[in-house]
Amino acid sequence: MSKFLYLCLVLAFLGACNSPVPEGKSFVDVNGIDPSIKPGDNFFRYVNGRWYDTAKIADDQTGVGSYSFMNIPQKQLLQNILDSVSKAQHTPGSIDQKVGDFYASGMDTVTISQRGYQPIQPILARIDAISDVPSLIKFVATELKTGNQSVIGFGISPDNKNSAINIAHVYQAGIGLPDRDYYFKTDSPTVGIQQAYKKYISTLFQLTGSDLATATQHADIAYGIEKQFAASHKTNIELRDVNANYHKTAVALIGKTQPNIGWATLLANLDAKTDSIDMAQPAYYEKLNGLLKSIPINEWKIYLKAGTLQNYDDALSKPFVDASFEFTKVLSGQATQKSRRQIMTESVDRLLGQALGQLYVKRYFNEDAKKRVLALVNNLQKSFENRINHLDWMSDSTKQKAKEKLYAIAKKIGYPDKWRDYDKVQIGRTKYFENLLSLNQNDYQFQLAKLNKPVDKTEWGTTPSTVTAYYNPSFNEIVFPAGILQFPYFDFSADDAINYGGVGMVIGHEMTHAFDDQGAQYDKDGNVKNWWTKEDYEKFREKRRE
Repeated sequence: MSKFLYLCLVLAFLGACNSPVPEGKSFVDVNGIDPSIKPGDNFFRYVNGRWYDTAKIADDQTGVGSYSFMNIPQKQLLQNILDSVSKAQHTPGSIDQKVGDFYASGMDTVTISQRGYQPIQPILARIDAISDVPSLIKFVATELKTGNQSVIGFGISPDNKNSAINIAHVYQAGIGLPDRDYYFKTDSPTVGIQQAYKKYISTLFQLTGSDLATATQHADIAYGIEKQFAASHKTNIELRDVNANYHKTAVALIGKTQPNIGWATLLANLDAKTDSIDMAQPAYYEKLNGLLKSIPINEWKIYLKAGTLQNYDDALSKPFVDASFEFTKVLSGQATQKSRRQIMTESVDRLLGQALGQLYVKRYFNEDAKKRVLALVNNLQKSFENRINHLDWMSDSTKQKAKEKLYAIAKKIGYPDKWRDYDKVQIGRTKYFENLLSLNQNDYQFQLAKLNKPVDKTEWGTTPSTVTAYYNPSFNEIVFPAGILQFPYFDFSADDAINYGGVGMVIGHEMTHAFDDQGAQYDKDGNVKNWWTKEDYEKFREKRRE
């Protein structure tokens, strides 16, 4: 999903609005413009200079920009829905009941605090019972199915070389910091993050009964194992090479080359019936295979406990939530915790997103916006085609392939035509942690059901109420949820010129992802397949470096 700074519409559109502006609404914000700057010298400073120099980041936010301008009032709309449905009585099993009761269970901080870390004690006991590598791997698989991921990154998605079929993929995993570089950089800010992270892990162990010395030792052990994993990870830049991160292989083969993992048994424990998987980053699993024998079982138990505590700390009592936030402050710069209502709104949107989305679009989405935005998308496609036609470095044969891909892009606007089914989810008002497990388990089964099945290209990868937009190369689609189709990006009462300057920029941005350094590796059907001539692709690579 793409995120970028969009601060205001430029002065060029001031004279473009021919339709009447509703009373009290201005479609153009000129307050941020710095008239002392010539547009030709520095257009960014000209348009945004005053705003950029005076903007303040709210204490409970990590940044400021157009997305936060919209997200804050958007989350308030969702909170209003949740406050309403959580206070009313609903038919058991209905969307309103599940959404309302899940929200209510998370807002019941008295009960959550009274329970302390009791909800995860059975998990910690299962870790204590691990006696060897096979029982360790079985624990890892069992926990993964309820959302507690550790050393195995597992998912179901389209085959990069045959995007019509979903296959099993495994990815590098095993670390708690955002990426490998956090473990190896030696600059002062990164060292501060490393120290805060180890302190965070130590605090979690202390909250479950360890003394300071033991907790500190455990944090060092867990961090040390993570650092060994991080050494095998690909960098963020290396992860952008799609072909280099695709290694479809037979389970029988990796069962022989990585015997300590026990792939056949692991996949059986994951209920994943398949004879092949895409091992995206083999070096990580080679490292895991070795570490399973070289690291003592007792140290593995410490590592798994550290990961479990981190995974669930925000669902436990306030001391655990506070420990998590103390680390978040150092990592992100966020000064104060979000309110419980904000936290739970995000939790509902993440775990029951299409249920909440149905309630949202019923109340707040203008159905006519779909047709209006689709017209904008279609016109921008024509403009993009015109740009392709006028490229002086691309051959006619590649231009033809590019245009075929451009017009094959699927367009999803507003919300899905088919809503996700949450019928198997059991939600109660009194136990937030158990609700989380139920939702995580349901999500796992939802994903697992796709294995080796045809890809459903009607499926959405975001919730309808989210303020975002994205391009998905495997589906060759652009998606604009209802959440972003509102002022200042889009306004149904505004002239097209204004909307082209707002959501039109977003549409164009997402469309270009079909042809960026990653998108260019996929063909019109979403397969990783070269559709360029050799000479054109080399010219494209050169243009990227300019």
